[in-house]
This record gives sequence, C-alpha cells and structure tokens, in this order.
Amino acid sequence: MRCEICGAERPSRAIPLCPECSKKEEAIEYVKKIHEGVEKIGRESRWKCDLCANECGLEENDRGLCGLRGTKNGKFYSLTSPDRGVLYAYEDPLPTNCCNAWFCKGSKLRGTNLAIFYYGCSFDCLFCQNWSHKDVKLGKVVSVEEMVERAMDERIKCICHFGGSPEPQLPFAIKFSEEVLKRREVMICWEWNGSGRRDLALKAAEISARSGRTVKFDLKAWNENLHEVLTGRSNKRALENFKAIFEKYPEVLSATTLLVPYYVDEGEVEKVASFISSLDDTIPYSLLVFHPDYRLSDLPVTPPEQVKRCYAVAKKHLKNVNVGNLHLLGLKELK
Repeated sequence: MRCEICGAERPSRAIPLCPECSKKEEAIEYVKKIHEGVEKIGRESRWKCDLCANECGLEENDRGLCGLRGTKNGKFYSLTSPDRGVLYAYEDPLPTNCCNAWFCKGSKLRGTNLAIFYYGCSFDCLFCQNWSHKDVKLGKVVSVEEMVERAMDERIKCICHFGGSPEPQLPFAIKFSEEVLKRREVMICWEWNGSGRRDLALKAAEISARSGRTVKFDLKAWNENLHEVLTGRSNKRALENFKAIFEKYPEVLSATTLLVPYYVDEGEVEKVASFISSLDDTIPYSLLVFHPDYRLSDLPVTPPEQVKRCYAVAKKHLKNVNVGNLHLLGLKELK
C-alpha cells in the first residue's frame, strides 16, 4: 500500500496517507474520502444543532453526525433530551479498569462504579474501541427519573459518563448528575473527546469539582491535520475547553492519548504534553497502548519502542505520567 501524496509505504488500508503526509495541509483533501458526512460540519441550514463543535447543518430527511438528531417530514427531531437518554448502564466493582484508576481516589473505595455508556459520538475515530455506539438503535431509551433511582444504591460510589462520548447527550447527563447529587454524595466523572459546547462542558466540570472527581480529555493528536485524518474532526474545541476548564476547575483535569502505531508518535505526544504543562505540569497524563480495532484493525499493537519514546518525551514536561494497557505488550511496568 502506498501513500497517495508521496508514494511511500503506508501502514493501513483505512488511511490513504503515510504518517508524515497525514500531518500536511494536503491531508485535509482526503478527510471527506475517509469520513462520511463531514460536509455537514458548520453548514448553514434551516436546521442547526449546537451541542458540540460540529454544529451540524441538516437538510431535509437528514441525520446529524452523532446519529441522535435529524430531520424528517419538515421537522427537526432528537432521540435524546434533558429528560431522556439513549445509553447502556452497568456497574463495575472498584477498582475498575478506568484510565484514571492509577491516581483517582475513587479507585481506592470499596463498592461499585455506575458506568454510563452513551450511544452516539461527535467524533468518527478510525481506532474507536467502543464503536458499537454508532448504532444508536442498540441503546436503551431511559428517563432521568429511572437513572436517578438506579444511582441511589449505596454501593455505588462513583458515576462515569463515557461512550461513544457524552457530548451529544450532555443536557441529559448534566440533569441526571445534578438530581443524584441533590439526594446523596457520589463522585461523578467524565471521559470525553472534549468537543462539547463550552457552557455545558464547564457545567459538567463544575459537577465533577463539587463531587471530588475528574474530567478526562482524550487528546487524540496535536497536529490538526492528523487529528482530522484520524477522527474526521478538528481538535480546536477540545483544546479550548481544556484551557477553559483549567481556568475554573483545574483540580478536575486529566488527559489521555492513544498511541496509534506510527501516526501518534513522540512528536505528537511531546506537543500535547507541552500544552498540558503550559497550564500545570502536575496534571495527570496517561499514554494508552493501542489495540487493533474498528477500521484500524490492520495495525499492530503499539510497538514497545514507540511507547518508550512517547513516555520519555511526556516525562520531560509532566510530573505525573502513566502508561496504560501495558498488558497488551505482556508487561506489568515500562522499563
């Protein structure tokens, strides 16, 4: 397989470009070929959604990129609202396999985590580990009241909103969280791509700050062109929201980056780590070893040498760096 820009070998069938050309301006011309529906992003239309950075502009009988909102017979519809969510919920014994388990105080408690898996996502990551979220018909439609009652069990010590990503359903997730906190103490965290509307992202962060939990940003790449190749979306809103939350609730922030083989290399990681460090060099940062899945199932597990280089550059800038998924390399610790 050859890169369509420079002719060099490329690692995956899903990406027509080599890692270096994926960072060039010319790479943007290929995003529409890789990711379906990106022409809806920011499009001027009679029907607009503003819950995330995509701000989808919809035509007649159309559907937004998250799959949760659309138009039919001249009307706008939404499968979710502040009172209704589309999700799957389950309990995990503590400590869980959460990306933040290495530092989060919730993992030291005895009890369970109520995991809320939201269907729909604002991104289209080629490497998605939870890509079942794309089929929103698989999600259970639940009410706020139903979920609040479920969260009343005293064995539940924390609630994690993830997916997919919770951004397209933040009005529901926020109302649910607020109602729970009115009745009992529980820690509430978020695992997201960070593309949500600013006011909603800040409200979610305030809830985490009040409940003593975390907001984890999955910072997928630094180079915007590479980010669009890998996810179909810009990373601008995520970086802006990260800074905005730091200014008000710095204690809740953490970040992860998935080490996509060959593409998300030490150059990308160093720039992400430098950005985080420019705010606070104690913000926890976890590098995740890649497992082949979804459209990048033809890539290998992240090569050990790539993991070591990325860890070394992250440690140059940040005091709290972790490597997750080391079991994929047959390791318990990075040497």
